[in-house]
Amino acid sequence: MSVCRDDGAYAAGCQLKAGWRISRVDLSELESVEISVLWHTEGKGDEDLGVHYFQRYDHSDLQNIQLKERNGIQCVLPASPLSYQGHLMQIQWKIRVRVFLADGREVVAEQPFYLVAHRPESSRELVVEPSVLEERHDPPQRRSLAAKLPSVISRLRGRRSQP
Repeated sequence: MSVCRDDGAYAAGCQLKAGWRISRVDLSELESVEISVLWHTEGKGDEDLGVHYFQRYDHSDLQNIQLKERNGIQCVLPASPLSYQGHLMQIQWKIRVRVFLADGREVVAEQPFYLVAHRPESSRELVVEPSVLEERHDPPQRRSLAAKLPSVISRLRGRRSQP
């Protein structure tokens, strides 16, 4: 996975451009691939998760993609929440690639980045039309830790039962 900015900092309302590829895994071993841009909180209190962008490729979709070549991700980043590194709480943004293998295993790769307030030097990346900011393919989804717990437990149980 790679991002287009060396410093990993993207201004709110700007375009995020990144790339992903899958190597060392044959197409026949793949069930599906999920690409997402998300944020999550860590620290004291409830943990939150918000998915800003999501794309799923099923096995039939993967046959039409050159997996070993760079595939692009492109989306307009929202105005908030901005990245934050506090003593009691952190807000972290990342690009996540989840690869689901035919044998039931799952491989996850993540690339963190920073969502920051608009900076004057980023003006070339700004989206000019504000209507584009309102267009979203997927509404944000926030899940508390309690809501995620059943799926985490079932994945752990599945790993224990594998030899």
